[in-house]
Amino acid sequence: MYLFWKRTSLGSILVSQDGMCDFVNSLCEKPFKCAQVSLSSADNALFLVITMPKDYDSSAMVSLETKLRDTFEKTGLSVRVSWVELAKTSFVDNEALASLAKKPVVWAIAVALFALLLKEGIATLLWSLFWGGAFYAGVLFFQSEMGAELVRKLRGMAGR
Repeated sequence: MYLFWKRTSLGSILVSQDGMCDFVNSLCEKPFKCAQVSLSSADNALFLVITMPKDYDSSAMVSLETKLRDTFEKTGLSVRVSWVELAKTSFVDNEALASLAKKPVVWAIAVALFALLLKEGIATLLWSLFWGGAFYAGVLFFQSEMGAELVRKLRGMAGR
């Protein structure tokens, strides 16, 4: 979503809410995270909602607020930060797993394995997984330092 900031003689200035949130997150240190951004064109104010763990050190919060104010002051925006405490939950947000699920190649491999299971049965699927895992382990080995050393020795023995 785009947020209206200003109207000039050349037109309106709109700011991407997601882009602004990403920019604020690039300035934040862990465990702080920008959850919401809004703009007020009337007083050129940027309102930020930043999450923090429960019972966190207030000096780090003050430091981050100062850093954000100094950064956005250069663009003509005043910053107002609202802090939101996050309670510990048993749910672990795994961004790597979520990004993996968004890749088409992962879904293609999953459907191919399911089709193999339906067409050829469990034994063929297990053999395919075994050889795929063996090949994957081999590639990981040859990308390691020990594997690279082995390749150098083999090339030396072959005279290359």
